[in-house]
Amino acid sequence: MHDPSIFRRGATAAALSLAIASPPASAGGIMLWEIGTPTLGTASAGWAAMPENAATAYTNPGGTVWRDTTEIRAAGQLLYGDVEFSDGGQTNISGGDGGNPLEWFPGGGAFAAGRLAENIGWGFAMAGNFGLGLDYNNDWAGRRFVQDVDLLGMSLIPSFSWKINSCLSIGAGLNVMGAYFDFESAPRAGLIENDARLRYKDTDIGYGGNLGIIYRPVPETTFGITYTSEVDLEFKDRLRLRDFGPLFEPLLDRFNDRRAEIDTTVPATVTASLQQKLTPATTLYANIAWQDWSEYAQVAIEIDNPQQTHLRADRGYRDTGHFALGVRHDFSRGMLADWSLSTGVAYDNSMATTATVTADTISDKTFRFGLGAGTEICPGVELDLGYTLAWVGDVDIDQRGRPPFSPRLQGSYKDTALHFFGASVQFEM
Repeated sequence: MHDPSIFRRGATAAALSLAIASPPASAGGIMLWEIGTPTLGTASAGWAAMPENAATAYTNPGGTVWRDTTEIRAAGQLLYGDVEFSDGGQTNISGGDGGNPLEWFPGGGAFAAGRLAENIGWGFAMAGNFGLGLDYNNDWAGRRFVQDVDLLGMSLIPSFSWKINSCLSIGAGLNVMGAYFDFESAPRAGLIENDARLRYKDTDIGYGGNLGIIYRPVPETTFGITYTSEVDLEFKDRLRLRDFGPLFEPLLDRFNDRRAEIDTTVPATVTASLQQKLTPATTLYANIAWQDWSEYAQVAIEIDNPQQTHLRADRGYRDTGHFALGVRHDFSRGMLADWSLSTGVAYDNSMATTATVTADTISDKTFRFGLGAGTEICPGVELDLGYTLAWVGDVDIDQRGRPPFSPRLQGSYKDTALHFFGASVQFEM
């Protein structure tokens, strides 16, 4: 007779593999600073202190009232990832290195800001900076843990701002986030090393809020601070299991086609920024930020079956900090006349430790380096180009699965890096 404890352990392991699934991380977490706007050129420095940029409708709603005309900015961005696994020799699953699971990935956004009255501003933003996706080769050595995973969030943010006096404004926006989650893995089918399939896919809409303050005591100095609240997401779909073989028929009877709910939380963030004119032509930018990844680490799954299986996983993530410094210089003579050039550096610490890095969440400390250029291509129309390198370096992994099969993936993601190429155009209306 079959040992029923094997079925129970196998079922629990399958459920847990879903409960802890999440998308890849490129930096401290999976919330990117890159949305195709001019902060690409400063490596995010100045994020919450650029009220003259219509993207303030996304980065700081308190900035939308600081303008004389309505402005619209359209941004486009391409991300190329260099994320490749190298086996360390102790992996106990046959297979390859998975290839590069993150290649070209599009992004960007649309932003608008204006005034309803002398001291009342409005804004609207559509952009996504939460989540990414990984697509490994089918025969890779980590397929027991993850084959493909996507978690993509796109936010629509209408907002209003109020200019309290000549140097201070506040703003608030509603964050309506649409999210898509898709997870697939290839668990072991039985006592032989055949591949089964586990699939889960759903969409959801979550809600949060953005608050922002702009303080400009003198024309040369702008401080900005913004808070984005957490967004709760609830994904609900039927588990799809196949090719598990006769040994795991009780597993299929218990879980296949059962409705499952996975709850996760987009973390809250706080960002403080500075824009400081050093000379009429040179501007300094700076950021300091915090992100609540310890809350994101709590993932719950509830499966609708006779036992009403309910599991909660703590992935052990830590809150992260961020610092950025950048500069922009406007040229009035020579070959670069009427152009501005920018550069910046940034640092994010990691939400994960070596013990908590997994094949679906490749996270470590990250250094960012940005370059940008901008010009007015005709009256009232500004063009900005930018590039950011997010350098993660080597990320060690030693991921171990549960009995009875106890899969292990041990090695390193070598020289991990993300390249962001972006351009945006701002129009005065």
